[in-house]
Amino acid sequence: MAASGSERVWDAAVAGGGPAGAIAAWRAARLGLRVVVLERSRFPRDKVCGEFVSAEALPLLAQAVPELMAAAPEIAAAEWITLSGRRYAFPLAPAARGISRWRLDAQLWAAAGAAGAETRSGAIVRAWRPAPRGAGELEFTAAGHTERLRARALIVAAGRWWRIAGMPVPCVTRRRAWVGVKAHLAGIPAGALQMFALRHGYCGLAPVEDGGVNLCALVRPDAPGLSGCRDIVHWLSAAAPPLARRLHRAAMARPVQVTAPVYLGRGAALPAGAFFAGDAGGFADPFTGAGLARAMLGGALAAEMAAAALAGDGDVAAAAACHALAVQAATRRARRWTAWLRRWLTAPPPWQDWAAAVLARGRAGQGLAARTRWQPPQNFSALTNDYW
Repeated sequence: MAASGSERVWDAAVAGGGPAGAIAAWRAARLGLRVVVLERSRFPRDKVCGEFVSAEALPLLAQAVPELMAAAPEIAAAEWITLSGRRYAFPLAPAARGISRWRLDAQLWAAAGAAGAETRSGAIVRAWRPAPRGAGELEFTAAGHTERLRARALIVAAGRWWRIAGMPVPCVTRRRAWVGVKAHLAGIPAGALQMFALRHGYCGLAPVEDGGVNLCALVRPDAPGLSGCRDIVHWLSAAAPPLARRLHRAAMARPVQVTAPVYLGRGAALPAGAFFAGDAGGFADPFTGAGLARAMLGGALAAEMAAAALAGDGDVAAAAACHALAVQAATRRARRWTAWLRRWLTAPPPWQDWAAAVLARGRAGQGLAARTRWQPPQNFSALTNDYW
């Protein structure tokens, strides 16, 4: 749509340039929309993340960043290692990939720009003033200055702590607080995805590009010795002897990242009028390894449904409400099974041993992994592409 006078009107503005936002901008630009994406950080950057991309998102990544996909190690098996050192393994079929956020975020950001989206880093979205069936006004700050732009649709992909004036503050499920820890390691062999039970949480190890290993852990903030700890990797090693043996020869490749508090559970109801993707639309339990795939697939679907609305009756608010329902349908089964997994995660060690042994039998573990993945929203097949 042409802007009135000299003011430009964007078809879509994307708040947040992480995997969900960058994929949304990339897909929207490929569909012919005029897109601007605003990100408060600058790339490359690290994030606390398991850096595990499950199989359902890989065809999408192969389209957006084929060179990165070619360099990403395949993860074809998962292992659960109990506090006693017992090891239970099961295959992941189809296989997943390990990709660092350092490269994933930067290359998806570049892909969005190459597709035709305007990318602005160092821009913080402050307020949104929607207009029914018209162009709303988005206010943001960049380099200390307040700026405004007009857009017909807004996609919010600004993480779990987003705040935008003019929208209801998202509520957070504050049942149990956790601390998230992430570190990149070198000097140890990479292989399967490994999950180590801790006395106060869990720790995952996943291979990433260039032979590195990503360590990502969730621990309780009241765990003994955690407060004031200066070497979190050493603390994690002391929390589980099997993990200590695995990390014996590990060297730090990049600084440790910490985030707190982390609240697990279902996301809050979303305000109407905008599309939500990634953690902005509800935080996915990291334990299942489905967060990155869900973020990117939800972002791509937001772009497709926004494009369909703008090409049709222009009712973007109705399309955004339908997108929220589609994402809920795609993740409903995963939420149910994740609730069970969360109880297992916090169970006493003997119960963890029993559950891990069950998962290692036959195809139980593989089947459970499949039940925690994104399920294509069947009612929206007309809007989907060959990557579903």
